[in-house]
Amino acid sequence: MSETETVELRRYPSRKLYNKNSSSYVRLPEVAEMVRKGANIRVEDTETGEDVTRQVLLQIIMDQEGQTTGAMLSADLMMDMIRLHQSKASEMMTGLFEQSVAFIRTQQEQLASQMTGAMSGAMPQPWNVFDPAAMQEMQREYQKRLASFWSGAIPAMPGTAPKKAEPAPANDAEELKALRARLEELEKRAAKK
Repeated sequence: MSETETVELRRYPSRKLYNKNSSSYVRLPEVAEMVRKGANIRVEDTETGEDVTRQVLLQIIMDQEGQTTGAMLSADLMMDMIRLHQSKASEMMTGLFEQSVAFIRTQQEQLASQMTGAMSGAMPQPWNVFDPAAMQEMQREYQKRLASFWSGAIPAMPGTAPKKAEPAPANDAEELKALRARLEELEKRAAKK
């Protein structure tokens, strides 16, 4: 399936789902697999013509979260979601959640491409995928995005001066080189023991 393919589904009163693209009935696990493979879905109710995509996706998430293994949403998180649902903070949380998931997806794609490069010999050192400096850089990037989200979402309190950004390292390449040298030194010490 291509990433941009939209699968048109129709939901009948019996809750059966009909895939208009393949002219066949599908079950929720099959719809979940389509989404995992990159398809966009759109579900239309046959009686009302209403778009019920969110309801179907929520049903899939609910089924997945009901399993004992692999649950992503803790009870505390779900209670917070319920509490925030009708508040003004819900819009802010939606944006934050979407940014966080987009960042995680980007990091997964980068890691996958690095792994592919490591396996094909394109990278001179395959362990760069697990380089602590690279992981720290990913964490710094995430924290910067999170901080920029919060600074834009929450206006400064009256009478307080805005925080000044911490100065960036003089040279990232030098910092990375120093971290690698430190890592090599630690590896040598560990090998001696």
